[in-house]
Amino acid sequence: MAIAIVSRTAGGDLVSRVPNYNALIRRGIDDQALYRRALVQVREPGLQALLAENLQTLNALIGDLQAQAHAAGRKPARHGTLAGAIRSGLAELVTSTASNRDSAWVQCLARNECVLLNCFERQMAQASDESARVLRVQLSRLHGIHKDMHCLAGTTHG
Repeated sequence: MAIAIVSRTAGGDLVSRVPNYNALIRRGIDDQALYRRALVQVREPGLQALLAENLQTLNALIGDLQAQAHAAGRKPARHGTLAGAIRSGLAELVTSTASNRDSAWVQCLARNECVLLNCFERQMAQASDESARVLRVQLSRLHGIHKDMHCLAGTTHG
């Protein structure tokens, strides 16, 4: 779960609310790894092209968040989470036994996009106006990926 960092002056006044960029970066890297696994396992060429495009978008999103973390004086995350690695391995196991591997991957990616989108939305709700503007740019990219996957999966954002 991502949290916003809140600092206060000596008098207790709220100074800034900086998003936890590294939590978003780690979650993005987890999704990136999942996309890489899916990309080599799906069979439909059109789906492969879409996943490659979404992977490029995630790469750009993560790079921009890393730059924001650096600009905020923090060391940007370069790796995902252990939980993400476990989710990725389980997804590969489950999808390999599915009767329609492509469909199973789409469902899995759609679920993970929901979680990443929710993380961004929570960070934006807690962020200062300036930080929220930065996240809003990334959120629009993420919405594109999210819509792609849910359209293919036949589901809606939950």
